[in-house]
Amino acid sequence: MSGFSSYDDAHDPKYGQPHIVPLIVASNETLKGYGHIVTNFDTEKVEITTWPPAGWRPICAGTGNQGGIVTGTFRYQWDADLCKAKNDTVGGDYIIGRLPIGTAPGNRSHVLAREANYHPDGGQVFFPQDVGEFVALLALPGDDIKLEDFKAFYFDGSVGLQIHANIWHQPMYPAKDSALFMGKQGAVHACVAVDTVDEFGKYLLVPLGHEDTCADIIT
Repeated sequence: MSGFSSYDDAHDPKYGQPHIVPLIVASNETLKGYGHIVTNFDTEKVEITTWPPAGWRPICAGTGNQGGIVTGTFRYQWDADLCKAKNDTVGGDYIIGRLPIGTAPGNRSHVLAREANYHPDGGQVFFPQDVGEFVALLALPGDDIKLEDFKAFYFDGSVGLQIHANIWHQPMYPAKDSALFMGKQGAVHACVAVDTVDEFGKYLLVPLGHEDTCADIIT
């Protein structure tokens, strides 16, 4: 899960320059392997992973995937230079990022991040309720994650996304002061986490899609 690491020392020079995450315009083409665009939250079905067998005998058909899903709101709020998120779907309350040193709250072009997690039990749907730019920080499956594996996918706020099981992710990063998303995911909610500061000694610098960063967007 995210939200367990402190951002108190995010501006400490001992970490050096953060790793710059490339920004990519989200589409079904660019999201291949990560997930797909969602245009209708109500009709979108959460991808559920069947429980893995312990040996060579297979899981019986129609079993191992009946844990159900949970649905609820995902609220985001910028509080000065901190980005906070509250996932009512699973009862999570997190700090998910901090603005770089010297950045005014009204000029949010990037955010510092240090955490990501994945859910082996199924996918997760994020769907904006109020239109506004946001960015999804994602990386493809694999426990040997590296800083350069992370990508930032830019959304204009008109559509949402579903990520596949095992995709490294953070909650979404909104550009505006606050944002409300609907979310749904597997009720099992298994999490595997990484902290880039603990493992690599660096923060991730995630672009938020403002005009001054859009020139660097990969389409």
